[in-house]
Amino acid sequence: MSGLSRLPRLFIDPERLHPALPLRLRGAEHHYLSRVLRMGLGSQVLLLDGNGRQVLASVAGASPDELELELLSIDETGLHGGPRVTLFLGLLKGDRHDFAIQKATELGVHRIVSISCRRSVPALGSERAERRQVRWQRVVQSAAQQCRRLDLPEVTAPLTFTEALRTAPAGLRLMLYEGPAPPLRSVLPPADAAPVGVEIALLVGPEGGFEDGEVAEATEAGFQLCSLGPRVLRAETAALAGLAVLLTG
Repeated sequence: MSGLSRLPRLFIDPERLHPALPLRLRGAEHHYLSRVLRMGLGSQVLLLDGNGRQVLASVAGASPDELELELLSIDETGLHGGPRVTLFLGLLKGDRHDFAIQKATELGVHRIVSISCRRSVPALGSERAERRQVRWQRVVQSAAQQCRRLDLPEVTAPLTFTEALRTAPAGLRLMLYEGPAPPLRSVLPPADAAPVGVEIALLVGPEGGFEDGEVAEATEAGFQLCSLGPRVLRAETAALAGLAVLLTG
């Protein structure tokens, strides 16, 4: 699919992508392609299934409330990549959490786990937590389309600190810490020695950082303390700086 990188993109549930069948779009999807992008018969679009697979499609039929797309070809070269990084992020106030999720998506994070830490200011009940998760998923999808990413990171509902530690992948576990700790880069394996698809967990606290008990619990769970330098960074800045080190070499 070389040469098609500038085509408009749309994320579609993979269960709807059947090569032998046309894809019919209504509602918001129809509005976006036909009204916002003004696509008509013969126009082409890249459909993304959120897992790295992209499908080239062409508009084969159009009506005031429906577009029919013909699926032309499938490319699976985006299914494999570098390290799979899970960001464990303490809940932040206001729009800062949304901002961190948006930028983490642009940087290429694989999974985002929001954590209710002892110093987290937002207190989310189950109903509110579900609404926030839906909102975060919209933020992720919008950010992925904007940065032309082929896949979507998984976004979980908020977890307690202990629950989050239990879900950490079995690979390299790192905790950003404001106290004495080795630099983040120094605890990473050499780039040429890191296997493709290696799992990395990055744990970042909320405003105010972690309490001592949380630091002890994380280190007992196999997390290594590491630092981004002598300055005290905002939580969202620390998360994005850490991800940039892990994901951009």
